[in-house]
Amino acid sequence: MKKISGHIRNLLFSLLMAASVIACAQEKDTQEKNTSDKPVAVDNSPLAMSRDSLDNRIIRNIEEEVRKQNSELTEEALTTLSNTIKIIDQIEKDDKEAAIETGKKLISDLEILLAKDPALAFIPVKVSYRKFAFEGDRNTVSDIIKTVKKAIKDGYYQEASGLLSDLKSEVIIETQYVPAATYPEAIKAAVILLEKDKPEEAETLLAEVLNTVVIGKVVLPLPVLEAEQMIIQAAKIDKKDHEHTGEVLNLLNHAAEQLKLAEAMGYGKKDLEFAELDKAIRELKKSVENKENSEMKFDSLKDKIKKFQDRLFPKKDTAK
Repeated sequence: MKKISGHIRNLLFSLLMAASVIACAQEKDTQEKNTSDKPVAVDNSPLAMSRDSLDNRIIRNIEEEVRKQNSELTEEALTTLSNTIKIIDQIEKDDKEAAIETGKKLISDLEILLAKDPALAFIPVKVSYRKFAFEGDRNTVSDIIKTVKKAIKDGYYQEASGLLSDLKSEVIIETQYVPAATYPEAIKAAVILLEKDKPEEAETLLAEVLNTVVIGKVVLPLPVLEAEQMIIQAAKIDKKDHEHTGEVLNLLNHAAEQLKLAEAMGYGKKDLEFAELDKAIRELKKSVENKENSEMKFDSLKDKIKKFQDRLFPKKDTAK
């Protein structure tokens, strides 16, 4: 009897182990545009938050989002994977009748699931993230783009490609899915093959189905995430008192520069929203300088950044 390939078993094992860890965790838990293209002068004095603090806040938020999404993984996803593996194991043990019975039960379960949610094409089984940090500013980005354009002009396309691949500063949230809509027909076909006494063909079909895990991605621009955290910290300091205006303004200046960096790196099209955010920050800075009550302006700016981020980089990804 042909055995299911090792890389498929490893993939499925990692998915199921991740799901088991998630289940255990759930039991324990029961989280006006600036016309200049040059960088604005930013105060180089220490921010009122350390780089480690900034990074930790961003990663903590991302991990909370991943944990939240993982906690919403459906029991059906685990059942679909584990029962499909169970059918293969039963085939390999020459227990054809048990494999047929397990297959029919899985078909029934999947048809009920799809009847409850006809639009469900994919079942999420694992969520993870990766982070890429860009070491540089807008001047660095400008230099890279000039070099890329020259490389392309001179025909050095691979060099240009390598430079562009490094031009990213982002967090990528990846979701692995099983294609639920195609599973029932595939399992039916496998059961028919078993009933026709063709176990090897049935196992091959099931292995192919299991190997069709789909990856969905959501890209979050790191400069925008950093700007958001800087604004949140500035709001906390300003709300406490008006004795640390310099720290607040420094944070807002850095936040503005991070948004301009995101724009320069091509995260989102160059549109009015970048200009609106820049204008909102400049108006907020005036309010802070005048030691006014700026709480509403801070809330408005945080809301604008969140909506801007959600529009460009929606949390609901599309499996591809």
